Amino acid sequence: MIWSLTSKHKSVSKPFCACLLVFWWCITYRNIWFEAATVVAVPPPVEIPAGSVLKSALAGGLSCALSTSLMHPVDTIKTQVQASTLTFPQIISKLPELGARGLYRGSIPAIVGQFSSHGLRTGIFEASKVLLINIAPTLPELQVQSVASFCSTFLGTAVRIPCEVLKQRLQAGLFDNVGAAIIGTWQQDGLKGFFRGTGATLCREIPFYVVGMGLYAESKKAVQQLLGRELEPWETVAVGALSGGLTAVLTTPFDVIKTRMMTAPQGRSVTSSMVALSILHHEGPVGLFKGAIPRFFWIAPLGAMNFAGYELARKAMDKDDTEQLAQKSG
Repeated sequence: MIWSLTSKHKSVSKPFCACLLVFWWCITYRNIWFEAATVVAVPPPVEIPAGSVLKSALAGGLSCALSTSLMHPVDTIKTQVQASTLTFPQIISKLPELGARGLYRGSIPAIVGQFSSHGLRTGIFEASKVLLINIAPTLPELQVQSVASFCSTFLGTAVRIPCEVLKQRLQAGLFDNVGAAIIGTWQQDGLKGFFRGTGATLCREIPFYVVGMGLYAESKKAVQQLLGRELEPWETVAVGALSGGLTAVLTTPFDVIKTRMMTAPQGRSVTSSMVALSILHHEGPVGLFKGAIPRFFWIAPLGAMNFAGYELARKAMDKDDTEQLAQKSG
């Protein structure tokens, strides 16, 4: 094309055309080089194995249900502290009056709610991580963990709220059994009564799992770097417990608001802002942290089971699958 100019326009010199040819060559190959240099290697898409997701859901649900059943008395003490104007030592002094039966009030809806909620949450968490890796392969791991935790916690918590309402009302002594709690809640508040405190619960759960999962992952990495080796199972559990306990203390204000809303007199409309302002007015900022001590000791084992226990259970399941495949191939 460049040299054709000389045939049509005799006044155009060949040296000038040569310069144009060199310029055109540089521009063309520069574009090719730039495109090649800016291509980002994208890994092949990762499939979402249904079996792995189901195993994650089962591991998460079982681990959380087990820890909930073991630590339910501590949760009952926490609820009693938050739902009343009594202090933690005063509630402790009343434990003989409650007895073992009183401490385990609400355990059935608590275990059912935790199993279904955390099973769903962990299953969605695993599927969300794979989906995010496929959609945005360059996204940092911490951001993948946070987004997946947000999505899974939002959906998982919505399933658990009715069970949480029944559990808290039984723990506070408003009803004697699950059947009475279901009938009484329906008669007084209707269907919306089973979802009282939804906003406060989400404000507690989402930061807890997003911050908790991130804190657990980063803490585990830091301890591994400090020790220069992989963590032993008991060390993983300790990191999970500490991460869960610290995050529980930070989210205590939302837990107090949720408890006050769920155990408020039935038939009366309450909002989270009304409850928060009432606590600040009558009890001060310290009132928003009522029950932080029992909440720490209740959530620490839950954190160990949710974060570390779930991970260890998954590893054990994957190890069994690997051994079975090896035996079949052998």
